[in-house]
Amino acid sequence: MPGRLRRAVPTSLAIAAGLLVVVLCVLVPLLLLLGLDDDELARWSNIGQALGPLGVFFSGTAFLGITAALLLQGRELRNQREELTIAREEQARSSELALRELHADLIKMAIEDSELRSVWPAPSPGAETTRKDHYCNLILNLQKVAYETRTIELPELRGALRFLMTSPDMRAFWSRSRPSRVSITDGDGPEDTFTAEVDAAYTDTIIP
Repeated sequence: MPGRLRRAVPTSLAIAAGLLVVVLCVLVPLLLLLGLDDDELARWSNIGQALGPLGVFFSGTAFLGITAALLLQGRELRNQREELTIAREEQARSSELALRELHADLIKMAIEDSELRSVWPAPSPGAETTRKDHYCNLILNLQKVAYETRTIELPELRGALRFLMTSPDMRAFWSRSRPSRVSITDGDGPEDTFTAEVDAAYTDTIIP
């Protein structure tokens, strides 16, 4: 907000200066004319004709000043809209991270308590949800959040996923849980991208 105020002050001053020039160009000659007699008016008329180009110059200068001020104001409005868009995106990202933290807390509770663990659906029909399943889910979600928050770049994500897929437990979890995961997240761009990256790591990795 202080930054916006600092940028708005020069724009407002430029507009005010342009308007002041226009007002002075109108009022000053008018006040001078009111105090002159016929002879002086005739003399000043001749002078005015001679100085006509100068008046055009000042009028043009005032017009350019106002135009520049309006352009500055337009740019300021665009900057404000961009800042508002960025703020909204950051707010949405913060809300998503808060939800993911809550999800992680729920999984931790299931890992520590077998009674709570039984509440979660099995990763695949006929399979029993284990502590390892929830732990693998936490690890994969950590990679996804790290990538989406730009803590790691795509090459780092791919390297981490390939490393994780050398674990038999991680491969077994992904093989069992992938169908149910896709049925929930299908059509969500970021989720589809992450699923594709895990699939690629699963396919390309050879179990040691």
